[in-house]
Amino acid sequence: MPTLTRQSPAKINLTLRVGPLRPDGFHEIESLVARVGLCDTVSVAPRADGQLTLECDDPAIPCDETNLALRAARLLANQTRAKNGAHISLVKRIPAGSGLGGGSSNAATALMLLNDLWQLGLAQDELAVIGAQIGSDVPLFFHSPLCIVRGRGEQIEDVNRRLEGWVALILPEIRSSTRDVYAAWDRNPSSESRTRSSELTIPKSAEALMPQLFNDLEPAALAVNPPLAEVVEQLGQLSDGPVRMTGSGAGLFRLFDNQSSANRFAATVRAALRTRVKVVPLAAE
Repeated sequence: MPTLTRQSPAKINLTLRVGPLRPDGFHEIESLVARVGLCDTVSVAPRADGQLTLECDDPAIPCDETNLALRAARLLANQTRAKNGAHISLVKRIPAGSGLGGGSSNAATALMLLNDLWQLGLAQDELAVIGAQIGSDVPLFFHSPLCIVRGRGEQIEDVNRRLEGWVALILPEIRSSTRDVYAAWDRNPSSESRTRSSELTIPKSAEALMPQLFNDLEPAALAVNPPLAEVVEQLGQLSDGPVRMTGSGAGLFRLFDNQSSANRFAATVRAALRTRVKVVPLAAE
């Protein structure tokens, strides 16, 4: 069988409510998540020797057992008793440590591709169950472009409507530690009452949605990462509307109804902060 290739999209947390630490060591969360048009590329090719290997064009990304895509491949092979080998190639565009779910998306995409390469015939929900054993964000990539995530991330509710618009992704050269951010949140948990994702009014205008968006982890992320706090303060001076953080950071975003407005905002931020800004569409499918 020839090499199979698929795009591996990023996600943004439009909302993120965080609950207390659970007995299993995870936090109970609720999040409205949207896929966006910033994508890595994942390819899988058969190996006759039965080995599972991985390479990546970004030297900062590990290609050993700590890589979620390789871990997903090994778990799939073990649980299905697949004897086939494969070589996984990653072309990275989603920065690590940005809260955009790049590693989780790569793992989900690798599972989809290997399911086809090895002709396993597993359904999407079966792949999602395997993905949940790799990481909390992996299952959402088997669902609709807009979904509500609950539990530790394994409970997914598809939102069967389109959210159209453009996203300006502000991607400072800062890596945010999920563990440190959650530890800081535990020391000072949010007590603010938040609207549940299922109760949000999702308007046709992406810009009109922005004032409803929130992330409980923002104060904790800014507290443990002063350079990120400085970026957010500068953005507050540049932007005439709210800018939100995705996941545990350090990626930030603002929604726009049209590409030209997003491009103007991106140009302003690039010039002022000398940081990477990508304008991408909200994923429609």
